[in-house]
Amino acid sequence: MPKIRANGIDIHYQIGGRGPRLLYISGSGGDLRNPRGLFEGPLPEHFEVLGYDQRGLGQTDTPDGDYSMADYAADADALLVALDWPSAPVVGVSFGGMVAQEFALRYPDRVQALVLACTSSGGQGGASYSAS
Repeated sequence: MPKIRANGIDIHYQIGGRGPRLLYISGSGGDLRNPRGLFEGPLPEHFEVLGYDQRGLGQTDTPDGDYSMADYAADADALLVALDWPSAPVVGVSFGGMVAQEFALRYPDRVQALVLACTSSGGQGGASYSAS
């Protein structure tokens, strides 16, 4: 599966399906190598789905240090820029829903619609994840 350099890291991603474009942001533990994952479900039957492993997960780089929601949102933005996707509906699940909310706040012109599942608005500010 392909990787692309975006926001200073190599991001592992996959595009599959047919129809309007859709950005899917998975939860913590999301890994495109998982069997019966994103591309085995119903979304690719109706959309051209872009899924990716977030920083520190799957085959995407794991930079040292703490990661903030701003970092995760910037990764999603940089991925869309690198793939020449000006905007898309965004689906965020669990932790990915928190990232999707940050993405929508920081890059509203990129978000055609926002679907959130099994998520919350997050907690205290500061680091969202520590690679150490």
